[in-house]
Amino acid sequence: MSNKNFDEIINNIKSKKSNDEAQEYLKNNLSAEQNRKLKEILSDKNALEKLLSTPKAQELLKKFTEGKND
Repeated sequence: MSNKNFDEIINNIKSKKSNDEAQEYLKNNLSAEQNRKLKEILSDKNALEKLLSTPKAQELLKKFTEGKND
C-alpha cells in the first residue's frame, strides 16, 4: 500500500462522525484477510501494545491526531 493510499484511508477514517462509521469504512475498504488480522490484533492486548510501540504505528497515531488539538 502506498503512502498516498494510506493517507487517503487515514483522512477518510478521520472524517467519520462516529466509531461505527469508521469501522464500517474499514470493513468496506480492507480485504477480508486485513479485517481478520485487524480484529485479531485489536482483541489481543499484548499484540496491540507491541504494534503501537513501533515507529510506523507512532507515525500513524500522529497523523490521526493532527488537527485534533486545534
